[in-house]
Amino acid sequence: MIELHRLNGELFLLNSDMIETVEVTPDTVVRLINGHRYVVRESFDDIRNDMIDFRKKAGYTCIPSGMPLESDGPQQR
Repeated sequence: MIELHRLNGELFLLNSDMIETVEVTPDTVVRLINGHRYVVRESFDDIRNDMIDFRKKAGYTCIPSGMPLESDGPQQR
């Protein structure tokens, strides 16, 4: 689960396994696999980093333990 804020500031938890897409329109729109959509305050990078952090803590094996987050500094691509 990741913490997100609606535009009115309301905090909620979202099952990140349900996320299908995250778009910047320029608002950040999270669309779930069931078709529900949430417009949130968090940025695209915040959501991506929160998802990676949650999956590391939850023990997902598809995330290498040494994978740096965007917040760890600039990366070369």
